[in-house]
Amino acid sequence: MRRLKTLAMLAGVSLLFSLYLALLQTAPGQSLQWHPDAPVWLTMQAALALWLNRSVDRQLRLVCQPTGLLQGFALSFACSALLFVGLMTIVQLLIDWAWQQPAQLQQYLRVALMYLLLHSLIAGADCFWRSLKQQQQQQLTLIEAEQSAQRYKLQTLQQQLEPHFLFNNLNILSVLIHKNADLAEEFLQQFADFYRLMLQHSSQPLVSLQNELTLAQLYMALQQQRFGQAYQLSVEPELEQMDALLVSASLQLLLENALKHNQASAEQPLLISISYQQNMLSVSHQRRPKVHALSGTGTGLSNLQQRYQQMLGLPIAVLAGTEHFEVKLPLQRKEAAGALLAD
Repeated sequence: MRRLKTLAMLAGVSLLFSLYLALLQTAPGQSLQWHPDAPVWLTMQAALALWLNRSVDRQLRLVCQPTGLLQGFALSFACSALLFVGLMTIVQLLIDWAWQQPAQLQQYLRVALMYLLLHSLIAGADCFWRSLKQQQQQQLTLIEAEQSAQRYKLQTLQQQLEPHFLFNNLNILSVLIHKNADLAEEFLQQFADFYRLMLQHSSQPLVSLQNELTLAQLYMALQQQRFGQAYQLSVEPELEQMDALLVSASLQLLLENALKHNQASAEQPLLISISYQQNMLSVSHQRRPKVHALSGTGTGLSNLQQRYQQMLGLPIAVLAGTEHFEVKLPLQRKEAAGALLAD
């Protein structure tokens, strides 16, 4: 249906364009030099101009990846115009040669200008229409991302104040106060730092890798007061120096899943490794399913996947084997992320 509408619009434009050309070629006082087949040929040429413009635009965006919307359309418009005018002029030359018509430079210049005008009307209107649609799509995506960020902010705040997690840490603090005042003070400082960072992250869709690693380490430090050395965290040293961003609270969610679904002990600790692999952050550990654990719904990973898709346009990778579990998170350079958020 959409193609039929496009063809009908091209036919209408071609009819008007042929009438315009007929009026230009008709001297005052003479009858209109109208050729009934002219709109048919012009419709075919207009369809070719439209196809060339869209094909060139797709190829250019794959090869050179223009930085701006206007730059991309201008480049594809210019390249497709050269191709279309050159191709149609060559066709005219071949027709004249087949009919043994004399070659006149002025005539071919006039033909080239006519085809340039036809291409400008068709491709220009097409570029303008598609630019409007892309701007509307970008605005819609931005609105959806903002709504998702607001929903996640509320969800994060609710998780921060979850009674179960809060009471567990308060009970640990109460025990430490009676057993070791210095350790209790250290635990309280970690507890305060953890919630301070969580509150900061709740208003930011993207956060620095260093802040995420700090939050992950604080989270594991709190959990180790409860589980001892049963769950351990290993962070690749080079990650501490990387200037990159990722979706906020990503690491905490993956650590929570690891602790929730896997059993461990001081004798057989579960090591959770965070490393860098091909511009992605890898979080991996062995699979040791708890015997009486409830089966997960996958909601956390699904929400994380949606947030990465909305914020960065990139998917996360979940590799779940029988003995190993790994999640790979895309990393975004701060310069590229700044441009993305600005758009």
